[in-house]
Amino acid sequence: MERHRVGEKAFTRDRKLPLPQLVRFLLNLRKGANQDELDRFFEVVCEQPLADSVSKSALTQARAKLRPEAFSELSDVLVNEAMRTLPMRRWHGFRLLAVDGSTFLLPKEPAIVEAFGQTGEVTPQARFSRLYDVLNRVIVAADIEPLSVGERILAGEYLPATRVDDLLLYDRGYPAFWLFASHAVEQRHFCVRVPRAFCTEVEAFAAGGARSAVIELTPCDEARRQCQAFGLPTEALRLRLIRVHLKSGEEEFLITSLLDEEAFPTPLFKHLYHLRWGIEEGYKTEKSRVEVENFSGRTVHALKQDVLAKILTLNLTAILVWVAQWMTTRLYQERRRGYQVNFANALSKMKDNVVRLLSLEPPPGLLERLLCAMALEVEAIRPDRSFPRNIKSTKPKRFHPNYKRCR
Repeated sequence: MERHRVGEKAFTRDRKLPLPQLVRFLLNLRKGANQDELDRFFEVVCEQPLADSVSKSALTQARAKLRPEAFSELSDVLVNEAMRTLPMRRWHGFRLLAVDGSTFLLPKEPAIVEAFGQTGEVTPQARFSRLYDVLNRVIVAADIEPLSVGERILAGEYLPATRVDDLLLYDRGYPAFWLFASHAVEQRHFCVRVPRAFCTEVEAFAAGGARSAVIELTPCDEARRQCQAFGLPTEALRLRLIRVHLKSGEEEFLITSLLDEEAFPTPLFKHLYHLRWGIEEGYKTEKSRVEVENFSGRTVHALKQDVLAKILTLNLTAILVWVAQWMTTRLYQERRRGYQVNFANALSKMKDNVVRLLSLEPPPGLLERLLCAMALEVEAIRPDRSFPRNIKSTKPKRFHPNYKRCR
């Protein structure tokens, strides 16, 4: 944390909101007005109602001294340690990482508009991108960029953060020869949905009746130029095409680097690609459950701080839910259906308890009680259910900085 102080004198004086207290406060899944959240925080810390608090002005001054990247680094440490010590869920030995982007609404403040841009008079927006462990609900990497930065560019930048035993999943907005070549250089496996008209090789495969075929994907002139611009090889890539039949009667096409038909039979890929939906659920959790667009400040610094702090708390919750799920599986093993921990309910239990857990002297037995409470709040697993997506054409402004919720 010392590396992320803004200036050598930051947090050197004895204040009521020192660095450890500030970090705990920012991690507390805040949604209300800053002063109300501060009052609540000190009630939890001091273990008494109406405890002496600090002013929202003091918060503004303190948080300006802490770089947002501190939360990214803490999240990396948490995720890497969990992967090292826990038998996290995998797919045929791979850690399944989905990549996807979304747009988030921003406060209409001059500094924010200057940093992220704005189209006309509409509410400013940012591009959020995630590298997401779909089986364990963990956000491995996250970006907050202007809309002018493309999703594929951000996807390519994630590759150094991946491992040899990772399998990356992409939807049909990502296919590009240079991105496939990047994976080949880094020796990373992938599975991507491709449009029928992506290239002549896919068109020929779609016109036939084969369920799987290994092809030589040759770059077109534009793809060669892109590869040369990124310093990537332009040789043809040996890849595999998969045909997937949907319940609706439609067909979708996948392209993958997993060539071994015996190790990875064609029927596996329908469910594999379906697992990518976990990242969509992750965005729903961010937007609806933790209200990541409900910012507590009107600067770029505060905005990034809010987002990255909530991501760290989400990851901490996901790891606790993993442990609670282990308990749930054993509690309900005699039932006809399988049961899973209700993640939204688990998030609700993290409010204030994350402050207590991260104190120097956590209440005795708190972690055990929290895990048991999560393990008992469950929902039945009903596989193969699907619902039509209700895609709204407009994005109304959801959170006004002057009208925060009451407690």
